[in-house]
Amino acid sequence: MEEYDEQQVSEAAWKFLRSNTTGTLRFGEHLHDVSYVFGNDGLMIITAMVAMLQPQDMVMYVPEYAEDCMEMHVTLEQFSEEGSGGVFADRWQMYHGEPPDIQWAKVTIDAARFHEMFIDGEGLHKENDFACDEPSLCKKLNGDIPKLITGCKRIAGIEVEAPVVVGVDPLGIDVRARFGIVRLAAELPFAKASDVITFMNQNG
Repeated sequence: MEEYDEQQVSEAAWKFLRSNTTGTLRFGEHLHDVSYVFGNDGLMIITAMVAMLQPQDMVMYVPEYAEDCMEMHVTLEQFSEEGSGGVFADRWQMYHGEPPDIQWAKVTIDAARFHEMFIDGEGLHKENDFACDEPSLCKKLNGDIPKLITGCKRIAGIEVEAPVVVGVDPLGIDVRARFGIVRLAAELPFAKASDVITFMNQNG
């Protein structure tokens, strides 16, 4: 039973992480707000200050530093937006626009605390099973803006004037709005890519 509970909490924590795109990093005595995305390899991507990239204990709070937040011990690995790292930087900018910091980093979650339970970080790195289908799904969903506007209202309860789908994974759809990212969470995980279209047809 204990193993089952641990797995259940790990899955709930992963869903929570995917439903958010902001956090606060604590390094030394400093707190720094960040925006993140997940690469299709399952690692978080953030922009970083140079001081954040020095070897040190680092804690990330999601969605922000608050009493009921998710707390994670993390390690940052710097990468360049040139060459192979460009796809990760492009993905971040597709979600959040121009980066506030000039350095880029991948975030490895070593361990986390969620609802007073501790989770091994390994369970919080999951590749996107829809990575190959994501570009075509985004294109198809963005081809019907009125349906997307209705879907945002019905699923998330948020009115979005000019929505743009920027990401799709088995747990939901990420929509960029002028004020940030709106998550259209699936009621049940999508088993296959076509379920995403069915979901939006039912809610749009």
